Amino acid sequence: MHTLSTEQLNTLAPVIFATAPDQAVSERYGFVPTIAVVEALQDEGWFPVRAQQTRVRDPQQRNTTRHMVRFRQDPARQIQVGDSVAELVLTNSHNRTAAYQLDLGLFRLICSNGMVTPVGTMGGIRVRHGNKVVDQILEGSLALIDEAPSITESVERFQAMRLTEDESQLYAQSALTLRYGEDWKELSPVTPEAILQARRPEDRDSNLWRVFNRTQENLMKGGLAGRSATGRHTRTRAIHSVTEDVRLNRALWQLTEHFAALKSGSIAA
Repeated sequence: MHTLSTEQLNTLAPVIFATAPDQAVSERYGFVPTIAVVEALQDEGWFPVRAQQTRVRDPQQRNTTRHMVRFRQDPARQIQVGDSVAELVLTNSHNRTAAYQLDLGLFRLICSNGMVTPVGTMGGIRVRHGNKVVDQILEGSLALIDEAPSITESVERFQAMRLTEDESQLYAQSALTLRYGEDWKELSPVTPEAILQARRPEDRDSNLWRVFNRTQENLMKGGLAGRSATGRHTRTRAIHSVTEDVRLNRALWQLTEHFAALKSGSIAA
């Protein structure tokens, strides 16, 4: 496991070390630098392994924009979930666009790809900016990790369900709707078949877990050959926006849960 150093964090997401919020915030805004939360989670055995911040054109916004840090425990303590390990995913901003948010995530070892998994109806831990942020985040981390067994159960359920070719197509169409909206046929540069492509032999299985993995990786990492609305050859772009990363990951997980429920007959089609 490669843990990010302080220098690497500062290079990847300097907003983590911001010393003040955006000037537009009110006096009631309780500023707590993200690095304070990062250090507190490290003291509890959670180490930063990935960091990014949303790209902005305005230089003044670079120290307050939305950002994300993913944490993992050392290998001896990691919680295994199928072919993945549990992570904590922290998002925040200092410009009033987001509170502190802590989610349970999965890091899939075979493809070095991260996911965000909503937990039950709460979806994650949301903490308003204030002087108790650190304590509330630490409490939230314990609550989320307690839910890891339920995520394991979901993964096992997905692995046990095989999709027909038509069902896989429907899943991919639904995923493209999540990514591009109801007009995905006009807006998406790629077809459902393209996002179902396996990037490695291990992912060619037709069970729901593999279909989800292929779809999620292809949408998040981009690089798929396609055509623009004008017919020009193009390639899909990787998702770099923190907001879109978390939104799409959550939506894809919920879509997969919905498909599993349909397959098991627990809800009507």
